[in-house]
Amino acid sequence: MLLVLLWQWTTVRANYGGNWSALFCTGSIRGVPPNLAGEHIYQFQESTGYDGQIYHYMAHDPLFRSAELKPFVDAPRLRYRRILVPALAWMLAVGQSEWVDWAYRVECLLWIGLGVFWSAELCVSFGRPAAWGLAFVLLPATLVTIDRMVVDGVLATLSVGFVLYVKRGSWHLWVVLALAALTRETGLLLLGGYCGYLLLRRQWAPMLRFSLAAVPAALWFAYVDAHTAAIHIATNPIPLGSIAAAIFHPAPYPPNVPLVPILLAADELAIAAAIFAFSLVVFLVFVRRCLQPECLAAFGFVLTGIALQNADHWTNVFHYSRVYTPLLIVLALHGLSQRSAIWIVPWLAMLPRIGMQLAPQILHVLGR
Repeated sequence: MLLVLLWQWTTVRANYGGNWSALFCTGSIRGVPPNLAGEHIYQFQESTGYDGQIYHYMAHDPLFRSAELKPFVDAPRLRYRRILVPALAWMLAVGQSEWVDWAYRVECLLWIGLGVFWSAELCVSFGRPAAWGLAFVLLPATLVTIDRMVVDGVLATLSVGFVLYVKRGSWHLWVVLALAALTRETGLLLLGGYCGYLLLRRQWAPMLRFSLAAVPAALWFAYVDAHTAAIHIATNPIPLGSIAAAIFHPAPYPPNVPLVPILLAADELAIAAAIFAFSLVVFLVFVRRCLQPECLAAFGFVLTGIALQNADHWTNVFHYSRVYTPLLIVLALHGLSQRSAIWIVPWLAMLPRIGMQLAPQILHVLGR
């Protein structure tokens, strides 16, 4: 946590003039809500910003009561379903708007610390050094959360907790699953994986008990649906169509971007890594017959990747790598248990492109 905080302090100081609100990645095209003008939010020029800016606004208004904030939340029905991180930040700030930003950033640090701790416990359980748990910081979702304050790093933490408490058989698993469903809708895939596992074993009573972990999310979703308009998110109807489009018709880079051939090669490598990760999960489930909860949950992520992604999902490594980090976690932990490195190849192959995305910040920190 201290290392993450040190990096954030360094990049904020070197790249954003000491304005910590830059971590929310707010774009100037959409602008800033009038009631938050006093925060002097850093705005990236000629940019629409990134998801962190939306969750930041939600943390100021978790029950969407502010008329001034509503126009600045895109797809509110979708966004507000991902309420856990914004709501906890609001509660940590005791509802005081001037404390929300710091509360949000502290919360993200705490979740990352917990992710490292749980990862270390799993490493020890597999006979590996606890220090290997620090690798959690290098997961795509964690890196993007550190850089842009998205909620995916929290789901990564809960995914590690999911594997840990499945292994231990603790009541904590129910809590982890309930929180995952409130973090983002893909968290329900963890619950589906566990309930599917219980269904295959015909353990009806435990399956019913754990299915209740979806109740908090279901109640919240119903509340959100009652207060927001319906949305339509365009998805590619052709299985793997979005991935194929990103491979054969990559989005062009602006003329002022250097080293475009290298960037394009890294893009292709990262997408190939995602496809390889999907293939490894299919191999695990159908060839090795791994029907454990984490394998079934990972297969759920594969199905969403094949069938449910919108057209621009695969155009940027920051988009898909963070969404499929739970799948990468399952593969990495399987490799750890089997003492085989092939299972972490997809994760490692995504890191070069993520590093290139962060390179301008790093170079500026180094004074180059």
